[in-house]
Amino acid sequence: MAGGLTNWLVDVMHTMNYVGIFLLLVLARVIPPVPAESVIPLAGIAAAQGEYNLLGVALAGGLGSLAGQLVWFLPSRLMGRDRLEAFLKRYGHWLTIHPRKVRRSTEWFGKHGGIAVFLTQPVPGVRTLISIPAGACRMSIPLYCLYSGAGSILWTLLLAWTGYMLSRWPFAHSLVGYFTVGLLVVLVGLYLYRLISHFHGIRRAQKSSRGPDGDPPVAGAPLSP
Repeated sequence: MAGGLTNWLVDVMHTMNYVGIFLLLVLARVIPPVPAESVIPLAGIAAAQGEYNLLGVALAGGLGSLAGQLVWFLPSRLMGRDRLEAFLKRYGHWLTIHPRKVRRSTEWFGKHGGIAVFLTQPVPGVRTLISIPAGACRMSIPLYCLYSGAGSILWTLLLAWTGYMLSRWPFAHSLVGYFTVGLLVVLVGLYLYRLISHFHGIRRAQKSSRGPDGDPPVAGAPLSP
């Protein structure tokens, strides 16, 4: 499994070069459980062999990350805070994004602004979550691109440099492959856990709102004999 997933990432990267790196990072941001970001250390290993340039890898990956985050940022900016919260109340559980979490991140974003977008780029999930309140707060598109792009490029450069240094190890390629699979399992597991927890919370709330016989309490009726 590790070899198959790693080989697919490498095939995309080698077939399309920097465009492949860009597209894989877009995929990783639009669909967070996809561990396409692990392609960057692989690109760093290839850069040590003369196939890529580290700066080129950082630019391709960073811009791909920015493009993927714009998929979350732009719709929330168009909807605004009220419509966004209404949308998340109805569909947010499928994205494992609760309106309360967005409200908290919006408050945090209000205090830290663009710096929050910049600093959260290395943190999976959070960088996507911060894109939503940034859009809902109507942050300007050029300013968002500046902070998100700068943070993404620097983070991608660090990952690529890590792969470059790992290239000295004889089994570096296999290690990255197992890391890719492990990351996929963890991210998918977290998604399923959050989804199940959400539906369990809804079911528990529905039960607590019912009377002792399982029927909704009647207005004005005593709750107990």
